[in-house]
Amino acid sequence: MADPATTEPEPRGFPFLTVAVTLATLFAFLGLMVLAYKSPNYLDETTKAEPKVDPEVRLKELKARNDAVLAGSGAKMPVPKAMDELLPKLKSEKDTLPFPAPEPPAPPATEPKKK
Repeated sequence: MADPATTEPEPRGFPFLTVAVTLATLFAFLGLMVLAYKSPNYLDETTKAEPKVDPEVRLKELKARNDAVLAGSGAKMPVPKAMDELLPKLKSEKDTLPFPAPEPPAPPATEPKKK
């Protein structure tokens, strides 16, 4: 009587089912890729007839909106004046956050070496 732990399993045949499923998956993937390539882009924004706004005009418009919001919210002074007043108060030697960063020390003036 043969020991079941030492006997080799009988060799199985060719894995036809595995090959068939793999090829079916491959062709399904390729078919979907062709379908996606041939279909129109439904998310394309260029088909809409929106005029392109000049970035400079858009920036001025946004600044005007922001100023209007600040003026309507009870702001006591304009933004540039407030920045000029507050930024010097916020800068110190103990700053650890990236903003407002202390200004780097000026490099010492070096004299050019003569040969």
